[in-house]
Parts: sequence; structure tokens; C-alpha cells
Amino acid sequence: MNEKPAAGAEIAAIRAAVARLRAGILATVVGAFLGTGLAVATLWLVIRGGPRVGQHLGLLRHYLPGFTVSVEGALLGFVYGAVLGAMLGWSVAWIYNRVVDLRS
Repeated sequence: MNEKPAAGAEIAAIRAAVARLRAGILATVVGAFLGTGLAVATLWLVIRGGPRVGQHLGLLRHYLPGFTVSVEGALLGFVYGAVLGAMLGWSVAWIYNRVVDLRS
């Protein structure tokens, strides 16, 4: 094929088309999603009940101090999930934006 070098207008159009991620917004969304997910999973197990409630989810207490499979643990789990999710979302957006900057 006959390939021509990209013109300045084409490069500008490509740069405009590549979306930058807003780190604050992605951090908020991922944090809310992860926090809500952990809280809902914990509350679901508390409501479901049983002799050994949430033994697998309870293992998170080794990584999240104070977390238990209880109503209080669901509130604390929401906070932990929101903070960890926000850090994850911000990091992903930051890395993505750096890669886009390097490629352009």
C-alpha cells in the first residue's frame, strides 16, 4: 500500500479524538461502586444468616482492620471499599493519561 506521512491536521484530529480520563471522576465512580458492593455483600450475608455467616468474606479482616461480617462491618466495609476504589480509579486514570501523553 501507499502510505503517506500524516499531515498536521490529521495528527490534531487524532489527538482530539483520544479521550483523557478525569482522575477525580473515575476515582469517585470506582470508589462508590466498590464501597457499595462490599457493603451490599456484607449486608446480604448478615440478612441471610446461618451458623457460620460469611466465613469467606470474613477473611477480609486480615487486610481491613476492624472489618467483620455484621451491620457495623458493612458500614466500615463501605468506607474501606470507597477509599480503596478511589485510589484504584485515580491510579488507572493517571497511568492511562501518562501512556496517552507518551504516545502522542
